Amino acid sequence: MTGESQSTTNGSLVLALAAVLFAVAFLPFLLEDDSGRGGTAFTGGVGTAGPGGTPRLPDATATRRAAPPADASDPDTEDPDAEDPYTAAPDPTYPRPVAPPAPVHDPRQEAFEAAARVGTCLNAYLLGDSAGTWNSEVPRQVPCGAWEAYARVAGVNGTCPTADAGYARWGYGNVSLCLERQFKQGQCFLVSREGGTSSDPQYSGNLFTWADCGAQRIPVEYDSILVITNVYRAPSTLTDSMCRRATNDRTRYWYWLARNNSTLICATYPAR
Repeated sequence: MTGESQSTTNGSLVLALAAVLFAVAFLPFLLEDDSGRGGTAFTGGVGTAGPGGTPRLPDATATRRAAPPADASDPDTEDPDAEDPYTAAPDPTYPRPVAPPAPVHDPRQEAFEAAARVGTCLNAYLLGDSAGTWNSEVPRQVPCGAWEAYARVAGVNGTCPTADAGYARWGYGNVSLCLERQFKQGQCFLVSREGGTSSDPQYSGNLFTWADCGAQRIPVEYDSILVITNVYRAPSTLTDSMCRRATNDRTRYWYWLARNNSTLICATYPAR
């Protein structure tokens, strides 16, 4: 009686142990397949051999979990229909910075600004027409000792003598140059007759003009060309002999005072 009970008890323990092993080893896979979430049913155990005797692992699709649906309330969830803020059209009501306009390039203005320094010498003279045209549209700077240095900048954007034959104003844009004529012996200028006789005319000269001393044609506003014979410091008393170049010189001279009556310019007809 005791032996049978002991045998029965041992048998029950063996069955219980077998049931636990079964639950641990096989029950999870059976539950996985029955849940319907694994996709393809499991067809082999861990370490079982497939065709040809090669060990085969469980099908990867058997343990794959389906991705949960996107939660619209999740702030980190991207909406495929949402507008990309980096490619969206700009809001026309949003103020945008306005780029400053590109500076206007004006070569003539720049040339006048570059010459706007007292003491700068220029190849500048009047052509002698009624429009008061200069020989160039822009100031052309030259060394003050050059033959073609006909004018020197005496002032910038200020007053300029208007009744003095030795000064003239030339400007462009916001730059106004007061030019002082640089007289040199041998330079010719234009004159117009104002009286006298044919053998002894009286001339009014435009000292800011320049002309080729051998020119055959001159502007219609003028009658003749004179050449500068000398430039002197003006004497206190003016005489008929002050322009003579020799004691017995009988040349006919004309003269002008310029630069606030401090400079005497003597001129005569150029040699033909």
